[in-house]
Amino acid sequence: MFEAWDEYHLVNGELIGLTESLPSSGLGEVIKYVLTSPGKRVRPLILVLSSEAFGCSASESVDAALAMELVHAASLVHDDILDCGTERRGAASAFHKYGMGAALLCGDYLISRSIGLMSGYSRPVIEAFSQACMEMSEGEMLDLASRNRPEDYYLCICKKTASLISASSKIGCLIAGADEEDVTLFESYGMHLGLAYQIADDLNEFLGVEKGKSSEKTSATLPVIYSRDHSTETTLTLCAEAIRDHCRAAKRALAEAGGEDKIKARLGSIVDKWGEECKSLKNRC
Repeated sequence: MFEAWDEYHLVNGELIGLTESLPSSGLGEVIKYVLTSPGKRVRPLILVLSSEAFGCSASESVDAALAMELVHAASLVHDDILDCGTERRGAASAFHKYGMGAALLCGDYLISRSIGLMSGYSRPVIEAFSQACMEMSEGEMLDLASRNRPEDYYLCICKKTASLISASSKIGCLIAGADEEDVTLFESYGMHLGLAYQIADDLNEFLGVEKGKSSEKTSATLPVIYSRDHSTETTLTLCAEAIRDHCRAAKRALAEAGGEDKIKARLGSIVDKWGEECKSLKNRC
């Protein structure tokens, strides 16, 4: 789906260019391994499209989009360290392949590089990026704690996953100079999209759907929490309803926001992708 978009190829081209200027040491090898792994590039795509929705060219927002992808990649590397993850996106994780020290330094490098890429933008953009990164770190910490209630789970994924997706849509709007109301609505779009994505991902894991990821540590996800008090059938229904509700909220925020309808339709199609994936789970959505 995304491979047909010019913005996808723009982001991938920038990532390839970045891998050509990495350190010649062993650290460069680890970073290149992480950055050339397959990915949907959802966060940078959302950032670029959000900027385009308000008249900004992709070239003006691509550095910010690349920074968002780098910090996301760093979070995955660090997540595998915390979870003792052995597989990521169908291949050995950086942690498993190169060891904890190399993986940790790789993540540090990616975060540092993302700061440099973001430094040329306005103060509100930099602050939004910084806030999202801090929330993501807090979410990782919350993920280490035991969770027994849906509220605990939501607090964790709001910070760990949805914060970066929400910031992507917000930052794209800020770069383009959108008004405050539209920035807020696009931010809401990203937040609900992030929540829908994470619940769907956790539901896939709960059902044993192969996602190319494995780790020694298991988290108390929403389906796991629901399954403690409900049957598998009811658990599946409750999670599917939650995914559907967040998808609807994301689409509603887009509909209420300003911006170019053609671009907003493409942002809406990202929501539809998660909705379609949910429907494939025994047609429960």
